[in-house]
Amino acid sequence: MTVISQNNGVREDDGARTDDGACARTDDGAGTDDGLRKLVDVLLPGIDRFADLLTCRITQEEDAYRDHGHVKHDQLRTSCADNLHSMVTQLGRDALDLRVPHDTGRFKAEHGVPLSAVTHAYRLAGRFLWECVLSEAGDTVAREMPYVATAVWSVSDAFTDAVATAYRETMTERAHHDRQVRSLLLAALLDGRLDESTHLWECADALRLPQRGVFAVVSAECGAGARPADEGSLYDVEGALRVLGIWSVWRQEEDAQVGLLSLRSPRGLAQAMELIRRRGAGRVGVSTLFHGLEQVPSAFRQARLACACVEPGSSEVVSYGDSPVRLMVVSAPDSARHAVRTVLSPVLELPPHERDVLLETLSRWFASGGSATETAARMYCHRNTVTHRLRRVQELTGRSPADPVGASEIHLALEAHRLLTGLPSAGTPGL
Repeated sequence: MTVISQNNGVREDDGARTDDGACARTDDGAGTDDGLRKLVDVLLPGIDRFADLLTCRITQEEDAYRDHGHVKHDQLRTSCADNLHSMVTQLGRDALDLRVPHDTGRFKAEHGVPLSAVTHAYRLAGRFLWECVLSEAGDTVAREMPYVATAVWSVSDAFTDAVATAYRETMTERAHHDRQVRSLLLAALLDGRLDESTHLWECADALRLPQRGVFAVVSAECGAGARPADEGSLYDVEGALRVLGIWSVWRQEEDAQVGLLSLRSPRGLAQAMELIRRRGAGRVGVSTLFHGLEQVPSAFRQARLACACVEPGSSEVVSYGDSPVRLMVVSAPDSARHAVRTVLSPVLELPPHERDVLLETLSRWFASGGSATETAARMYCHRNTVTHRLRRVQELTGRSPADPVGASEIHLALEAHRLLTGLPSAGTPGL
């Protein structure tokens, strides 16, 4: 109740109406109804005097209003008058018109008054109204006092609930709007297409980022069944990173969530990657560190490439350059596909079971550093079986896995096949 309402000081008449315009129903008890009408008649003429007193009480007892930092004194006084008038005229009504506290809640949220201060002021108003009843009309409604007390506190509670609800709704709307604005500004940074009228420093200021610092870009793939843009695979990661002292801005792209991280120091990147890894967000790529926002577009490309370096279907966080071979593959996907066709076509054309066995054997063999014994242990087969399969690959491809040149060509083709299977021939999306 602590802000000026948007009714411009115009108060409702004594016949308060419900939201649908119908007059509110009164109780069947004629005595109690008459008592409330008498109470309203006694209190209404003093509303301006009551508003002055309540304004003083709020400024004395609530720190947020003491220095009038959020609202001016006359705004607070007008709000007190509007709310008191609305509360008094609706005493005993079954259905309340809550437009005044609703407008107050929105106004307070828009002007940055803490919600705790707003609800405290409304509780003060409820107690103040009860004091007014006792001091101004106690004798008039003495016989109906229990009913009057119920009516006063019911109205007070309803107004307090209404102002809090409107405040929270407004803050939710503002947060959503702020996310949209920040998302658009981040998109301009990522694409390197800031509007001519928007300078880099203005964009940084709006995103609450320094122009110079320690930055990184993160690209997290959105798999099937991912939640909406504000509830993606990295849901609330912004808040979790802030706990670590890392400020970030996120945007939902068509196929990925992209974040720009502002770190206190280079060591913060390891913390961020570990947090993201624990959340199991799927394939995630991270750029190298950079120090100026003008470098965001190239870092974005690095993050996308790093994400593409992770094998589809896995959940892994990879930094740009961690795997040079995979980076070469995803950087030139068409050339990589040509290598697959040139090197592995005879293997890929085999019946599915035989093809899959040979491909798995190659993968295990490279992963074990070329040890047939370790490969056999991992595949639960005899060492001679592994040797036979490798010889079969050599016969089909014309390249020996034991020869450095042949092994490098087979390894490159195998990595390309694993990373690019299912991607369109035009290349990795977004690269």
